[in-house]
Amino acid sequence: MRKYSIVVLLALLLVTVLPISPLAEEHEIDPGYEVKFMLDVSQFATQDDIVNAFQASHDEDLKVYYFDTPDQIFRKLHYIHRLRVYDGDKKTNITYKKTFPDQTIEEAIAEAHAHDFHGDMSNYKFEVDKKPGKDSFSISRKEKFEQDERLSYDKGIDTAYALDLLQVEAPKKYRNWDDQDWYYDTLEEAIPYGPAAVSKYAGEYENLDADLEIWNYKGETIAEISAKTDNKAEAEDIQAEWAEALAENGWLSENQQSKTSFVMDR
Repeated sequence: MRKYSIVVLLALLLVTVLPISPLAEEHEIDPGYEVKFMLDVSQFATQDDIVNAFQASHDEDLKVYYFDTPDQIFRKLHYIHRLRVYDGDKKTNITYKKTFPDQTIEEAIAEAHAHDFHGDMSNYKFEVDKKPGKDSFSISRKEKFEQDERLSYDKGIDTAYALDLLQVEAPKKYRNWDDQDWYYDTLEEAIPYGPAAVSKYAGEYENLDADLEIWNYKGETIAEISAKTDNKAEAEDIQAEWAEALAENGWLSENQQSKTSFVMDR
């Protein structure tokens, strides 16, 4: 009995002396914001004129591929698989993205929470795309790889190898969003869309830092300026200021399509 009493006493002392640490509380998802505008490229004589209009300097060149089935099952269910292959010595990367185009931001975040996503997941990016007339929430994750001759900027890609990478590296939460077996079976049917040839620039518009991307695919060209911020009010200010200025300059495109659509709809 005495040994038992000593054990109980020690346990009580430990409870008294050591603070009880509550389980870490999962934080709400607090997305970042990316303001995006498609430019009317017909208003510029050359691509250099677009670059000069935004006082931009060249950053990098890359080829962009999307992977989906011939009837684009993934896209219909709001999955995006994007492969970027860079010119030079930069790493190749795959982005897995889940979009919520038909929901409000609040509804989309609630659904993300229901799938056990939370704001402490630093390996995922939670972002709201702010385009004219439409805000859209997305979850994405990027996986980076060393250069490989099977994924070449100049020579193209080995599709079978790229699909193997997509399967092996797919994050658990992404591939399990609906059903893992369905995901893998569907991915085996995927084909590449692209590549689009992309040039990225760092520039300025209305005294604000701006990212400029020029995409060329199947004889057509699009250009987009964008800016990122973690502050919702700042994003709304940038959107309003740029919308007005672009309209005044005659540079705002009537077609505010996504870059994904530019490639996958051709």
